Amino acid sequence: MTPPPETAPKTLDLLRHLAGRPGHDEVKAGFRHLLIDEFGADLDSIRFEHRVPEVRGRLDALIGHTVFEAKRDLDAEWRDVERRMPDYLADRERAEGERFVGIASDGRNWALMELAAGKLAVIKRAVLDPDQPGPFLAWLDGALALKSSLPPDPLTIRAELGQDSLAFHRVDGELRLLWDRLKSDPAVALKRDLWAELLKQVYGREVEGDALWFQHSFLVVVAKCIALAVMGLPEEDPVLLLSGEAFQAAGIHGAVESDFFDWVVADDAGRALVRRIMTHVRRFRLAEVESDVLKILYESLIDRDERHGLGEYYTPDWLAAKVIRHSVERPLEQRVLDPACGSGTFLFHAIRHFLAEAVESGMDPDRRALEVCDHVAGTDIHPVAVIIARVTYLLALAPALSARTGGLSIPVYLGDAMQLSISEFMAGKELTIRVPPPPAGDGQSGTPRGDGREQLDFPDTFCRDPALFDKAIERMRTGSEQDMTRAQIEKALHKITEQHYRADVTREQELAIQDLGKTYVTFDRLRREGRDTVWAYVARNLSRPLAYSAAGGWAQVVVGNPPWVALRHMNADLQKRFKELAKGERVFVGGKFATQNDLCALFAVRAAHLYLRSGGRLALVLPMAALTRGQFEPLRKGSFHSVRIAWDEAWTMDDRVQPLFPVPSCVVFGRRRALAQPLPDTVRAYSGSLPLRDAPESVADARLSVTDGAPALEVGSFTGGSAYRKAFRQGATLVPRMLCFVERKVMGRLGADPSAPNVVSRRSSQEKQPWKDLPGIESRVEAEFLRPILLGESIVPYRVIRPLEGVIPVADNGAVLDAEGAINRGIGHLNTWMRKAEAVWDANSESKGMTLIERWNYHNELGAQFPNPLVRVAYAASGTQPAACLVREQRAVVEHKLYWTAPASEAEGQYLIAILNSETIRERAERFQSRGQWGARDFDKVAFNLPIPRFDAEDPLHQALVQAAQRAEALAALVELPDAIPFQRARALVRRALTDAAIAPDIDALVARLLDDAGV
Repeated sequence: MTPPPETAPKTLDLLRHLAGRPGHDEVKAGFRHLLIDEFGADLDSIRFEHRVPEVRGRLDALIGHTVFEAKRDLDAEWRDVERRMPDYLADRERAEGERFVGIASDGRNWALMELAAGKLAVIKRAVLDPDQPGPFLAWLDGALALKSSLPPDPLTIRAELGQDSLAFHRVDGELRLLWDRLKSDPAVALKRDLWAELLKQVYGREVEGDALWFQHSFLVVVAKCIALAVMGLPEEDPVLLLSGEAFQAAGIHGAVESDFFDWVVADDAGRALVRRIMTHVRRFRLAEVESDVLKILYESLIDRDERHGLGEYYTPDWLAAKVIRHSVERPLEQRVLDPACGSGTFLFHAIRHFLAEAVESGMDPDRRALEVCDHVAGTDIHPVAVIIARVTYLLALAPALSARTGGLSIPVYLGDAMQLSISEFMAGKELTIRVPPPPAGDGQSGTPRGDGREQLDFPDTFCRDPALFDKAIERMRTGSEQDMTRAQIEKALHKITEQHYRADVTREQELAIQDLGKTYVTFDRLRREGRDTVWAYVARNLSRPLAYSAAGGWAQVVVGNPPWVALRHMNADLQKRFKELAKGERVFVGGKFATQNDLCALFAVRAAHLYLRSGGRLALVLPMAALTRGQFEPLRKGSFHSVRIAWDEAWTMDDRVQPLFPVPSCVVFGRRRALAQPLPDTVRAYSGSLPLRDAPESVADARLSVTDGAPALEVGSFTGGSAYRKAFRQGATLVPRMLCFVERKVMGRLGADPSAPNVVSRRSSQEKQPWKDLPGIESRVEAEFLRPILLGESIVPYRVIRPLEGVIPVADNGAVLDAEGAINRGIGHLNTWMRKAEAVWDANSESKGMTLIERWNYHNELGAQFPNPLVRVAYAASGTQPAACLVREQRAVVEHKLYWTAPASEAEGQYLIAILNSETIRERAERFQSRGQWGARDFDKVAFNLPIPRFDAEDPLHQALVQAAQRAEALAALVELPDAIPFQRARALVRRALTDAAIAPDIDALVARLLDDAGV
């Protein structure tokens, strides 16, 4: 990798020298040169061979608040580090009254340490790679904190503030201590409850936890400190910073306000912590920002697997910049809305696009910032994303802020763009904000609703006028503090409405004022109970989608990257609401593939319907499946109940663009029209390799190839093709595995009862929460209900390997039994197991309303396997290479990672496994497959898009395939496969043996003839 241009040749030479572990003295000298030449340290500020009489030793080097120890071989001398470093750090901390860190290195290996409760704790280990100096130097600077001026680039942001940084490590520890002291405070607890409630709405399931709460708190404090630095405000009071009063005094409204994360400054230690973060943030040269840098910080702090599970795929700047320029043709005239703005990437580039055009057109500098705020807006339901996006908005506005002559308001709001929280009544719309109940025994409110919650209702009459709504909410807040009655507040609201419109109050407005009077009573009571802190913030923000959807839509351009969340990952409540809306809009695909419906499809339709003006432009980043998979077929057509979209363009970025998203993606463009138009049959195709995901647009332009007019991708189909499509069905979804998969317990000398062995839950490192932390089940189970289970990993070409054992509560006649069904049949041991399993499922499953047996037998996937056929064909649903075989174990049950059918004869089964294992089928079906980060990945039933003919025993070609499959089975059985070998390796060994024996090439040729005869 070419070193970054900012790394001096002298520094590169020094790093190469250090990476060779040159010895104690050379490492110490090299460290000194790094401090002086790279970090600009004054030689006088570095103390070498500093005596520590109390511990009878000398520090190799002392710089600032860092103790450095050089070693010849860090691994070999680690015990010496563990013995001496705690004393060195303790000595410095006693002498200076401040915290120190230690660094030990042999030149190549580096370790950053601190004292925690008197013991040495390693914060981070790093290995110096001289060919990639940037990450190492950024990490070292984060540890030393010597530079007073830092570039706001992704590398430095991650190193200074990311998850592996010293700053985050220390702040995280202090936040945990702070939370232990404050969590019992009712106002503080309420803020966390509301945060958790909003996250549940965002992701459709419970995701909150202490680690995420602290990560989000840190992110918000950093973001607000960045906003303060961008504005150049001298404010030093953490309370005024987090509440936004410092910004409001400067005429900047809506950038920073009191929210869930003000809990940090509820005591002196928290306020001191915020001051230290302020100092750290001010080291960055924020005027140089040219991208959404806070996105980098978010992605660094929040675990990638967690973000993937939550549907969070933030758009790289180079792609967002291109989409904005392509879709916003007249930036000074068109209003741009990103209804799922995330950290604000699209907003950043829309603002910079506007400002560039404003300069070009000669717009007065004092008008530019205000005009931007009238033309570019965003909403998001994620409470942390919105706070970050507001600061990103400020960063983008920075070039125009100094010339403004008046106040402005940052138009980025916390809100449900899909308006799932809006209930429609005959009298209009209301925004319902649920109030978390107080702890048991502490409540002073009236009788709660059936679900234990109360609600604050805000009429649409006020919600659709943001300025009026803000005035009303503020008056309700101050009125409560002044002990005003409901009658008094209604009179005040009447006057505010009259003055706002400069007209008499209408009947509709009068009724809306009475509704707000009812809300005020609850609002006032909550304040008196100490649970009022953020209701004004929540109400003001959540009302904004109503305002943007009023009067035919606010925007001429709607852009963004909506959440990619499949139906199967939503909780029961969200699934129900999603199905209602998606079916109403005619964007829902039912049947066997219903679980693959995606939130992003409904989001696209709702965004166009609610916010886009007639003739307006729509530009959305979606998964590639939107162009190819059956569950997106209604979206591709463009005709919906509430709106018509004329799709006119698509860009594709498949697995040949790396790195990008975890799955291939696309951008679709369309307009709101009277007549729908399906997606075109050509695309703009991108390909190429980038040095990093958030590469600048100039780098992306240099590295990526673009093909205009490329053929559109093949669309996967759930119908047509081969008659075998309907013959195959998916296996049973036996999850969570700990309730089904078992191991036989080793008994004493007498052994187990063979008629009802004692079994325990089989545990695996691949288990997910909450199941992985739950204790297993143990019970005797009748032997007839213990069956072999075939997983995807149990299948290699032409052979079954390593089936597992599980409790399968199905009678031979196909009756699927729950605990009650088992006891009704007198099956006592099975009843015991199922009773325990059902209790664990009921207590921990997110699939509320679905029993354990309903999960295992979803779409009759389990019951359909009984009575078990004598022989079955089974093939793996996913993988890079196909794997199929005959299953002759009649008692075996097939799990959902396999598809199976019962052939009419063993010969038909061999005919099918020859076809399904062939490279010919893989190549010809590849265009129908979904694609992951590493290429085509799912087989499902795509092979049956090809017209594979029914088996004909009289056809010589079919018979030739049967005979070839028999030879392949015989050879596969002889391939030595060790017990512990990974299944991918086992498949590769079998395929290699078949290729070496010329069997696989023969089968490929036969299958090619078969398909060629069918015209494929």
